Amino acid sequence: MAEIHAPNKRCHNCRRQRLRCDRSYPHCNKCLLAGKECLGYGQLFRWTGAIASRGKLAGKTSSADVSASTSPSPEASARKNHQPHRHEAHFQDFAPRDLPSTTTDDNSHPEDWQLISRNPEPADAEISSPWVLTDPLMQDLTYPYRYYMSYYLVSYDLPDRNPFRNLIPLTGTSPLLQHIIVAASAAHMSNLLRPSLPTLVEPDLQVMSPTSSADSRRALQDALVAKHKALRLMHAAVQNIDSVGVDVVLAASLFFINVELIESGKRGWRAHLEAAGKLMNLLEPTEGAARDLRDYMLSDCFCYFVLASAFTNATSTLQTYFESSQIPMILERTSANNYLCCPPEVLEIIYAAAQLSNVCVQDEASASQVAITGMELLRRADLVDVRAWAADALNLPYLRYIPLESRINAGSAHRLAASLYIVQAIEPVRDRVGQEGADQLDQALFEQLCKIPPEDPNFKATSWPTFLSGAGAKDTERRVWALERLQKLLSTVPWGFLYTAMETLQVIWRLDSPGKADRTWVQTLKDPRLNFLMV
Repeated sequence: MAEIHAPNKRCHNCRRQRLRCDRSYPHCNKCLLAGKECLGYGQLFRWTGAIASRGKLAGKTSSADVSASTSPSPEASARKNHQPHRHEAHFQDFAPRDLPSTTTDDNSHPEDWQLISRNPEPADAEISSPWVLTDPLMQDLTYPYRYYMSYYLVSYDLPDRNPFRNLIPLTGTSPLLQHIIVAASAAHMSNLLRPSLPTLVEPDLQVMSPTSSADSRRALQDALVAKHKALRLMHAAVQNIDSVGVDVVLAASLFFINVELIESGKRGWRAHLEAAGKLMNLLEPTEGAARDLRDYMLSDCFCYFVLASAFTNATSTLQTYFESSQIPMILERTSANNYLCCPPEVLEIIYAAAQLSNVCVQDEASASQVAITGMELLRRADLVDVRAWAADALNLPYLRYIPLESRINAGSAHRLAASLYIVQAIEPVRDRVGQEGADQLDQALFEQLCKIPPEDPNFKATSWPTFLSGAGAKDTERRVWALERLQKLLSTVPWGFLYTAMETLQVIWRLDSPGKADRTWVQTLKDPRLNFLMV
């Protein structure tokens, strides 16, 4: 096979628009991620007298250069390509219009598709013609699937700092990955298109179920169909894991967890997280881009494992599939890009506290030992150098623009939430700290969260601290604040687990009713029937 050399010039699109090209072969990734056909690096051919046989242009003849129909003006391209930097984000902010369902046959045409931004461009803005994925591996995909693949691409997307891009080429040869990514993308889109919940008015704290639009229901239907196909393929993949590839199946497991979180966060995530833990034992060493992608996947899985452990009882088998000794090593590799914006040491403390909360206290001696260990965890949490952790991000060029104080505030909120969790989850520690100490921690967390308004770039990373703060709220005003903050988070991160979090807060607050104060809210959430995951 002839050796393929990197192109020595920019692709035709980038040259025309005077943009820097990454010179990826066979197509420029900048074009691909902008949803445009890359015209490549070779000679362009002019198709004249071509007659469209289908769609709105049927019967019309075109004498335009191919490039003329695929490249918007530089101004329109700049508007289209500009996206806010969201290092925690997972999906682009577009919605479908007249979306052809993935459940039908492939009789739809590119003319039937439009991409509409939630902040649409002016009516006179130049619109690019039918958009396609130019990778030959993608040519057999239906148009809905191509759309969902594009929607999946993260809006923070630099070629050297987004290993998840490497999953896209794999979907050409892995129907399993193809279907589960589409399921996650379509489920996210369905939530995005739901009308917002009404603002809560005191004293009515009942969480209302959101209504859904026709577009939202169609996207949800597509998500369920794709998820069903992925489940069937997953069953076959685990039976032939050597031929499919461990990394591919691990990636699919991670996306299954994400789908469950996008839907509600209270059903099948546990089985997929256990599967991910089992797969880790089968991984062979790797290097390069594959190593970066694997590190990110392992980091996400371990983050989910740690946070799941916070509300998992002692009889759970989840922890048997993860090596706790690997937590520091795995989380440290990608700490700068952790979408939770939580220092790795804080996650280690949360896991240690979760394990300690499951220790059975039978006498004063064991209670004293648990208290000593728990107080040491509190001391460790107080000593976490959040500022130094936040400053480390300044070494990464793509994170330098995020204000340092924003990252410090988000990390500090997680540190205080971890401390509050220790007090609430470990009874001997709560006895030593006392109600006054617990109230002081709760107030400190509330004040810290108030420093992170919705316009803050790390606001979306505060769901777990917000939930912890709301769970301990005793007065109506603070409870309303917690629910309204979660609603604002939903407008930024439309993942269904936030709806579940609001419903769960109702359960926790009802524990204050007469005759229901026999256990703490943490113990309530450890009920296996709740199967609750809050991230």
